[in-house]
Order: sequence, then C-alpha cells, then structure tokens
Amino acid sequence: MSDYKPQLKSAIIKYMSNIFSSFDIRGRLEDSLTPEYAWNVGKAFSDWLPEDGFIVVVSEQTAEPKIVNAVIEGIRLQGRAVMNGGQGGSERLIQLLANNRAAGSILVSHDGVQGLEIIQLYQEDGIAISSDTGLIEISELVDAGNFVPAAVKGDVIDATA
Repeated sequence: MSDYKPQLKSAIIKYMSNIFSSFDIRGRLEDSLTPEYAWNVGKAFSDWLPEDGFIVVVSEQTAEPKIVNAVIEGIRLQGRAVMNGGQGGSERLIQLLANNRAAGSILVSHDGVQGLEIIQLYQEDGIAISSDTGLIEISELVDAGNFVPAAVKGDVIDATA
C-alpha cells in the first residue's frame, strides 16, 4: 500500500500541464509560456484562493514584463485587487506579505541559464504552493479554462514607492 501513493502522485503530476512542475510554472516565452497562458494562471490563482484579500505580485528585474502584466490582468479580471510590489525577489514578497493582509502572492522571474520564465505561487503566509498543496488544482483550472469574469475589475494597489 505504501508504494501506491508515490505512483499515484507521479501519475497526477504527469497529468498536469507540461509547464507546471511540482513547485512552480515555467516555460519559454511565446513557446510554452505565452502571455495568454500567464493571464489564465492569474485567473486560476484568483479563483483558487479564499475570497478575501488581494494578491501581491512581485517580479525580479529580469522577468518578462509581458508575463508579469498578463498575470496581473488575469487576477484583475476575476475581480481581485492586485498589489503591484514592483521589482524584487522573495525577500520583497515576504516583506509585503508581512506588512499587509493578502490572500496570496506571486513571484515572476526569469532563469537566464535555461531561458525560462518562472511563476511561483504563494499562500497568504508566504509558503510556496506545491503539487501537494494546490498546484495540481490550479493546473486543472488553467486547463479547463472555464473562467467567469467578475462584474467589476479589481484595482491595482501600487506598492512600488
């Protein structure tokens, strides 16, 4: 029985979209990770999170602006406010989470060695979302694409100053 669970988890992860890994979303710009796909990731994350609170988005300096803007727009279309945390890494993201009541957060970065854009999703407590804690469900939402936009678009809160 103990051998069954790892095999099942492996099969579930294989089912996930090919750009979802066990701990993040990664792909080549305009190839496997398009702005439209990033837009749907923002929508799915908005729908997956609890209803209260805004979402913090931080991008590393090398992140592709098209991907960052698409994630933000997807979140806003689902009626959620977005705190634009500007440029920074995980330290900036954790700082904004500690000082604000957010439902979750996203870090967008670029791996220059592999040439990949990376989207990392975090819970309200700053813990990364993995395949064990919700990434599979978010992948399924993205793949299904059944998003109902909110009646009112979410606001952008500027935290870049």
